[in-house]
Amino acid sequence: MTLPATGTVNPRLQGISDQVKGLSGRIKVWTQEQSTRQSQRALTSEEEANPLYLLAAITLGIPALLLIPLVGMNPGVQNGTFTTVMTFLVVSAFVTAMVFEIKRLADQPSDEGQH
Repeated sequence: MTLPATGTVNPRLQGISDQVKGLSGRIKVWTQEQSTRQSQRALTSEEEANPLYLLAAITLGIPALLLIPLVGMNPGVQNGTFTTVMTFLVVSAFVTAMVFEIKRLADQPSDEGQH
């Protein structure tokens, strides 16, 4: 059994090779389209921030940042007060987030067809 010369290629193999090249080009175009769509989604998702979240961050963040040095450095404050204040801030942040989430869920339209 002799091997064919390197210059001769089976027409069937040549056809398969051409199909693979065409498929490779289509995959490249598809990949570029997917990356373009993802970048467009990223740009649209970076719209403006919800003003309620900004208000909550300011309302909870500024007092928390001010209370840390005031309570921590004050010698007249009893032991355990800092822990109590931080617990209050964490619980109030959780309750605020819970209220915002309930409001968001209540504002969504109901799907009547899924019953």
